[in-house]
Amino acid sequence: MVTKDSSGFHRRIDWNLFRTFHEIVRAEGVTKAAEAMARKQSAVSLALKRFEDHLGVKLCHRGPGGFSLTDEGLIVAETCATLHAMVSATPSRIEMRAEQLVGRININMIGNIVCEKLDAAIASFHARHPHVQISIDICTWDVVAGSLVREVSDIGISPVRHFRADLEYNLLFDEVHRPYCGTGHPLFGRSFADPSELRNEAFVLTGNDEPDELTAYRIAHGLGTRIAGVSDSPEEAMRLAKLALGICFLPEGLAAGAVAQGQLWPLLSIESAVRLRIYVITNPAAHRHMARDRLVSEILSMEL
Repeated sequence: MVTKDSSGFHRRIDWNLFRTFHEIVRAEGVTKAAEAMARKQSAVSLALKRFEDHLGVKLCHRGPGGFSLTDEGLIVAETCATLHAMVSATPSRIEMRAEQLVGRININMIGNIVCEKLDAAIASFHARHPHVQISIDICTWDVVAGSLVREVSDIGISPVRHFRADLEYNLLFDEVHRPYCGTGHPLFGRSFADPSELRNEAFVLTGNDEPDELTAYRIAHGLGTRIAGVSDSPEEAMRLAKLALGICFLPEGLAAGAVAQGQLWPLLSIESAVRLRIYVITNPAAHRHMARDRLVSEILSMEL
């Protein structure tokens, strides 16, 4: 009997034999089972014999008296029915899993991104998949790319200095940067059409956090040669601008609240502003992550 050496039974057995025996039991005979399976009766009979040989027991009686299961056959038939039910339910279980996602999504992004599309997508995703935890870490653009390659993070949101062939980039939005000054600054309330008119003014710079496009823009117009303050944190740079230490380039979304409160003033028109492209970045070669894929799709398809 199979119990003499059952440790490797699951590796030796042909799993198709379980399906064949299940059909024999359902049809109450080999002949009807063969018809249902569109197979030759001899092939089904041979499969039954192979199954019995693997198990070392007789599973059923066939003859003029009809078809009946042995005690061992009843046990195996119950196992086959369970397997059949589990396999049959697999598609619906997968579909249910897709609708009831669980797990964790790690997002690495640069700080101070103000994007209604992103916020709306995350809120919508959470409303439909409340069991998925979303973790956001703030870092520089180069760390964003590295974390995706190492599969430390699932999604990156940042500008791009160098596009990598092993990562996928989808444009999220254009972030507008303008120079602002505080209420105590002599230029507060004034507007300029030509950025070069600000070349002799003192600036507060955002140090290592300053995007390449903004650096190139400043250099092209001679801005920032006089430095009144520096901070890698845009929030702290904005604090210095509010205190009228100097002019500071800030993302429009970050500065909007202070502008509305009369604490900051944009010195250039929107037409003269620097536009920084912000991307949703993923690693196509990373381990498949259904929750991540759903969130990325939500972000890219979100319309306001």
